[in-house]
Amino acid sequence: MDIQTVGPNEFLSIDGPASIRVMNGRLYVLGVEYGSGDSFTVMRGRRIIAKSLNDSKIDVVLGPEGKIEKVDGNNEVIDVWDRALSAIPLRNSTIIILGAMDVGKTTVTTILVNKGVRENLRVGVIDGDPGQNDIGPPTTISASIATSFITHLTQLRNLRSVFVKTTSIEHVWNYVLDSISRLIDDLKHNYNADTIVINTDGWVSDSTAIKFKLEIVKRANASHIIVIKRNDEVDELLKELSSLARNVIVIPSPPNARIRDRDDRKIRREMGYSKYLMPSRELSINLRERPIINLPLFNGLKYDNYIISLIRRSLNLPIHYIEQWGNAAVAIGNVKEFQVRNLGDVNIAILPENWESGLLVALEDKNNYLLSLGILRKIYYNTGKAVVSVHESFNNENMIDHIRLGMIRVNDNYEEIEKVLYIGKVESLLSSQIILKR
Repeated sequence: MDIQTVGPNEFLSIDGPASIRVMNGRLYVLGVEYGSGDSFTVMRGRRIIAKSLNDSKIDVVLGPEGKIEKVDGNNEVIDVWDRALSAIPLRNSTIIILGAMDVGKTTVTTILVNKGVRENLRVGVIDGDPGQNDIGPPTTISASIATSFITHLTQLRNLRSVFVKTTSIEHVWNYVLDSISRLIDDLKHNYNADTIVINTDGWVSDSTAIKFKLEIVKRANASHIIVIKRNDEVDELLKELSSLARNVIVIPSPPNARIRDRDDRKIRREMGYSKYLMPSRELSINLRERPIINLPLFNGLKYDNYIISLIRRSLNLPIHYIEQWGNAAVAIGNVKEFQVRNLGDVNIAILPENWESGLLVALEDKNNYLLSLGILRKIYYNTGKAVVSVHESFNNENMIDHIRLGMIRVNDNYEEIEKVLYIGKVESLLSSQIILKR
């Protein structure tokens, strides 16, 4: 326990893990005024800035690596942000936060959530960053309803998640757009959200990223767009927004924001996989009854061993399983890498043996919402069954409608070892035959 005094208009930088209790006075933290007897926590790896509104005394408990220090308020953005965000009418609004990585998008989202809660609104929150998702698992777009004050989005209960197969939006951005649109509708119509705040990923600089962000704005019918500016990273995006959107609000990024490198982000994702998959148990799933929706094995035309031997000789490849849908086929063979070969007018996607081992998958309900992340361990082609590892607490097996393959392979320690981009190529091939309908 450490008792500290803070004067009026003094600023504190607090690194978690930390617990703060206001003994007397008032602190402004993330859109909330905390008075005598109130307390809040700062999570490990997070930094927040608090402003003292008068002479205050606080009780500070720090965990390992936690830190609290007074900082120069002239270098902070609390007041600038508060003025800009307080001008937004929250009820019946849809607000999108845009910006590069590590500029404070999650913090702005948290402030807006708290301001909405202070107005007694049901605040719908969508985390649109599948790489660093705070509401749901990595590889998802997730949604929640906030009804109480928070210091971080991880404190929100996940209501809905849509599995988008990877953490790299550039490979699946159309699917991400559809997912965000679905969650907006769900929050409005099924969860009675009074306002919706959408936190986005940090992909903003290249032309495809800008196209993606503009499409989010259009699909969401956003009433307000908040762009957090650091250097010139969002200049091109702002040019495009100026002719498309109303109520674009530009605010500065914090000068002392924590910057996470690629390894930090990867470690955080892997901790997320562990959280949702450990401790684990195995499910045996009949793929004829609950198919892999983006690779519907055991639902196409199968060949006997004689035909397979002819195809093997024609392609000069050691294939041991093949299935066909129209002019597309999928084969499993003793090849080192994925490849596509042509035989007559049939395009054959050839997957390596054990291609499925360690692949991240989603168990989904009939509405394509995530029930559980899983790891595909093995497909048995003789029985049409798959073995999938899930968290031991998963108890909604009766709700599983299908499996969706992801594009990330993990090892037994839930560490990412491969981006399996050929899953997308297989999907494209099969979609050309109009067999992938959901």
